[in-house]
Amino acid sequence: MLDSAADEPTAGAVLGRALARSAEKFLFNDAAASRDDAPDETERVHESRVALRRTRSTLRTFAVLVDPAWGTSLRAELAWYADRLGETRDLHVLRDRLSQAGASVLDDDQLRPILRVVDNSIESAGAGGDDIRTGERHARLTKEILRACEDPPFTNKADEPADDVLGPMLKRTWRDVRGAGRLARKKPTDDHLHKLRIRLKGLRYGAETVSMVDGSPARKTARAAETLQSRLGDLRDVSVSRAWLATLADERPSLAEAAEQLAAYEEAAAAGIRKGWRKELKEVERRWRRWQD
Repeated sequence: MLDSAADEPTAGAVLGRALARSAEKFLFNDAAASRDDAPDETERVHESRVALRRTRSTLRTFAVLVDPAWGTSLRAELAWYADRLGETRDLHVLRDRLSQAGASVLDDDQLRPILRVVDNSIESAGAGGDDIRTGERHARLTKEILRACEDPPFTNKADEPADDVLGPMLKRTWRDVRGAGRLARKKPTDDHLHKLRIRLKGLRYGAETVSMVDGSPARKTARAAETLQSRLGDLRDVSVSRAWLATLADERPSLAEAAEQLAAYEEAAAAGIRKGWRKELKEVERRWRRWQD
């Protein structure tokens, strides 16, 4: 939380701190590829992408606090680069999943050519990522992320007390979660559960920002949202893996039998991950109600 001994923080002060934290994490990880102390590629890409998604979500939730033209433009650019990083991140996760699954259901000589296909895709994606990072569009994005970190263009609304302003702004985010939850309960397809996960991220990031001044209730809501978000994220990774394996089986008949065995393993994993998501959604709803009462 912000220092309670200080004057009551403005909404802009709290939002500025939230944006700065995400910006600093992104800038550190995005530039890590050229440093000697770089984390491994999987971690670097993941942390960069999470920081971009968090920044974009925060700007969406608290949109009235920043210049609308700047906020809208930056959110679009954040989505662009996060999507590019997402392609690389999915390939790294795919390789990890297939390595683990393959150790259980395949011989090494069956698994090795499948992993080779993934490795080739990772290499191609890495080369494409290097090209993007040296391009003008990436340079412009980095400049605007620095601005978000150091001097975001706030509106007059940002001068109001954080306690009065930030919490109510999450009500639209909550309506999005509630709507996605109803749809998922009615028809729990992978697509509907993925949409629920996206909405939960918005709630989580927003509640974490509010928790800087609102403390425990907001923090507990954020944790409950994160728990379900994590489960549904695992389910999404399995869905991506199964789709990739289906494509591989179609395009590479010689690998089809092994791909189908891996897909069956992943289908069983998906069934296990699905257990409990309704209970966790109820916990999110309970935490939200207790916070709002």
